[in-house]
Amino acid sequence: MDIARWGLGVKYPMKASAIGGHFMFDDDQETPNTLNCAFEFDQDGKKRLLEFEVRHWMSNGEAKIEDRGFNTIGNIFYGSKGYLAVDTYSSYKSWLGKTQQPGPGRNAGGDHFLNFVEAVRSRKRETLRAEIEEGAASTVLVHLGNISYRLGRTVYFDETTMTCKGDAEANKMLTRDYRKPYVVPEKV
Repeated sequence: MDIARWGLGVKYPMKASAIGGHFMFDDDQETPNTLNCAFEFDQDGKKRLLEFEVRHWMSNGEAKIEDRGFNTIGNIFYGSKGYLAVDTYSSYKSWLGKTQQPGPGRNAGGDHFLNFVEAVRSRKRETLRAEIEEGAASTVLVHLGNISYRLGRTVYFDETTMTCKGDAEANKMLTRDYRKPYVVPEKV
C-alpha cells in the first residue's frame, strides 16, 4: 500500500469500496481469501483511483512481478504511455507503447518489510526508509477496505476527523473496546 500511495502521490481516500469472500477454502477465517478494493482520492482537485486485490496464493504473473515463495506482492502503475511494475524488493520494470517494448528499469534491492523489522530491533529511527506515519496512512486503507467488505457497502472517509462520514456503524469498527490499563487516550 505504501508504494501504491507514493506512486499516486496520495495519503487518505475519500471513499473505499470492497467486495470479496471465501472462494478458495472452507475454513473458519474471518477475512476473505479473495478481495477486490477500490479507493478513490482527491489530489488537488484531480481524482485518483487505487485498486487492491487479494487472490490468496494465486497470481497470473502479470507485469512479471516476482513472487515471494507462494505470494506475488507488487504494484502496477498504468499510464498513457505504458505501465510500470514495482516489486517488494524496490525493483521496477516498465513497458512502453501498444507493443509493450521494455522501458527503463532498476534493481534497487532491499525489502521494506525487513527494513521495518531491522529498525524495530535496532531501535534506530534513522534506519527506516520511511516514517512510521506513512505506514499508518497505508494501514487506514486496509482498515477501510475491511470495514467496507464487512458492512457490504462503500464507506466515505473524512481525513480531518479520521472518521467515516455519517456512518456510526463504520466508525465503531475503526476502534475497539480496550482492556484497561491498555487503552487509547481520548483526544482533549
